[in-house]
Amino acid sequence: MFNVNRLRILREIAARGSITAAAEALYLSPSAVSQQMAVLEREAGTELLERAGRRVRVTVAGEHLVAHTERVLAALEEARADLDEISAGIAGPLHTCAFPTAARALLVPALSILRRRHPRITPTMNDLEPEESIPFLKLGELDVILSYGFDRLPERDDPGVERVHLMTERLDIALPADHPMARARRPLRLSDLAAEQWIVGRDGSPFMDVMVRLAAEAGFEARIDLHSNDYQVILAAVAEGLGIALVPPLARFAEYPRVAFRRLAGGDVNRHIVAVIRRGSGRSPAIAALLDALREAATEREDAATRPR
Repeated sequence: MFNVNRLRILREIAARGSITAAAEALYLSPSAVSQQMAVLEREAGTELLERAGRRVRVTVAGEHLVAHTERVLAALEEARADLDEISAGIAGPLHTCAFPTAARALLVPALSILRRRHPRITPTMNDLEPEESIPFLKLGELDVILSYGFDRLPERDDPGVERVHLMTERLDIALPADHPMARARRPLRLSDLAAEQWIVGRDGSPFMDVMVRLAAEAGFEARIDLHSNDYQVILAAVAEGLGIALVPPLARFAEYPRVAFRRLAGGDVNRHIVAVIRRGSGRSPAIAALLDALREAATEREDAATRPR
């Protein structure tokens, strides 16, 4: 019989590519991780890891065991949720996280709904980008996170998590109000803006990746020297004439008199916002209650966006 904790360690090594990184994520020493993997290999009767320079690589047998581990952990999440439903009801700690625009526009309103309806839930909140928060979710340090993706980028398949769609929003082009194209009545083509300085997210972020993809589709390489994952910083830079950017409606919670927003020609670019949970945990009463509150907050935002001003 395999030990679940050792299976978790193997999964972390597979995800992070090194014993040291897995040890750090699990708050263990590298030697303790190595010892646990030696025991797991004896239990499995075959090698699960092999050295690749300074890193380690999961063997074919190890990959199969990781796939089984995902199903085992999902079943344990379902068991925990089932027992919570029977014994605790809608109560207990709930650890949440969202990227900044969704934290302000969706998570905070949802937690307010939760406090009114289920005062026995004790939530915590943090703000991180999706690529930073998903590893903490899978380790059990977070319970619900808000993430996003773009319809121009393939969604990475992860058997350890489930995604619950909350809302879709169209990205517009933000330009300085005195930009020559700010008064254009027609939607703007990206190719018309090929020479502009673009302001996007950090390297490796979906926001950066989608800009690179869109520029390539339009036949140019985007000039990108200014980076921020904070849309308020981005909009401040646009207002000062430092560049232009793609901006979603959730980022626009104030008046921006020195910024003009224009539609993008050639088809909308959409951002999809989702709640992400560990696979199997959706029946947990506290998690289910927060998902309901998030759906309600997202519906309110979408309704507000369609109301005449």
